Amino acid sequence: MQQKKLKIAIFADNFLPQVNGVVTSIYNLVKGMSEKGHKVLVIVPKYRKYTYPDFGPNVEIMSVRSAPALFYADLKMTTPFNRRIFKAVRDGDFDILHFHAPMMLGFQALLISRALKKPLIGTFHTFFGEKEYLKHAKLDYGFVQDLAWNYSRLYYNRCDLVTTPTEAARNILVDNGINKPTVAISNGIDPTQFKNGNAEALRKKYAKKAGPLAIYVGRIAHEKNLNLLVDAFKKVVQKVPNARLLLVGGGPQARSLQKHILKNDLADSVKMLGVIPHDELVNSGLYKACDLFMTASKTETQQLTILEAMVNGLACVGVNAKGVPDMIKNDQNGFCVEPDNVEQIADATIKIFTDKNLMQKMKKGSLELAKEHFIENVISRWEKTYFEVKKSFKPDYGLIGNGIGKLTRHKKTASTKR
Repeated sequence: MQQKKLKIAIFADNFLPQVNGVVTSIYNLVKGMSEKGHKVLVIVPKYRKYTYPDFGPNVEIMSVRSAPALFYADLKMTTPFNRRIFKAVRDGDFDILHFHAPMMLGFQALLISRALKKPLIGTFHTFFGEKEYLKHAKLDYGFVQDLAWNYSRLYYNRCDLVTTPTEAARNILVDNGINKPTVAISNGIDPTQFKNGNAEALRKKYAKKAGPLAIYVGRIAHEKNLNLLVDAFKKVVQKVPNARLLLVGGGPQARSLQKHILKNDLADSVKMLGVIPHDELVNSGLYKACDLFMTASKTETQQLTILEAMVNGLACVGVNAKGVPDMIKNDQNGFCVEPDNVEQIADATIKIFTDKNLMQKMKKGSLELAKEHFIENVISRWEKTYFEVKKSFKPDYGLIGNGIGKLTRHKKTASTKR
């Protein structure tokens, strides 16, 4: 017997017109579930003068009043409670409430789920309590990290299910006191979205004397550890003079990173291309024009741009931290090296650049490993998960405040990551 179609309310503090991996994963989820015939309400902060794309008849976008988040560029903050949201979710009789960040809209999802006795799913996308993120607010202290985990537990331990994109991230959540059922569901990648007809022309444009071409795509921000990546590439160029690195993206550290590149006399070897809107990027052929994707970030649950590189057949170099090893497999599609180790990042890159057979092996490895993340499979997994949560849901009539004291007294296990 065919199951009844679902009605899902998604609370997204991060959404279009922002451009990042979290936004892309939510966009794909909304699009995928609606294409399967499910009704989706997406509740987002309001951005002036922005028109949302047409998701089709099964999707409604509700944008609510917001203000800039002073602690992080591009983010918007809403009020802790909005009667309009409550009324829309109540009148729509939604089957599932699903939030994607422990921020104000996530808090409203928590409140409304309790008030209406609806199942709640929380997705953990970002290790926002890491020092690299806290630097943006000048709060990179150990006690603030502890507070961040207490704060996370306050949200996620009120959920019926907690999801995160990788097994590595799931294990970290459990180690840090998330005691609700947890499951890893990939952000997913749509392999059909890439148009690579212009790849060869871009390679000729950007490659240095027909040399190897590396790329980084993402935010230019503290948590991405890009100064260290540039330092490593300086050592690469000493061994492979015609190598070049392209940096795609924008963010609060863009200007200081450009200064760092110039200070190290790398203006000809490391090129900052600025922000390229995602729809333009996937149609540009830029990924396919390159040989290698590089990242030094230690804070990723699942770096979507790694998946984008993999589906385009790039070898990868990253660091053995958080969710990165779930995507970059040593000797299969690249190398995962010790975090913050300039020498190892450089050596891994040089090894791939100077061994054509190894590079081809790793490119093929990326194409193979990417298959398990194809969006069609991920959306089917989400659909199954939503139905299971709805079926097994038992309302908890307790107040949201119950257990707050217990959460703040939580003691880390021996494997807790600092």
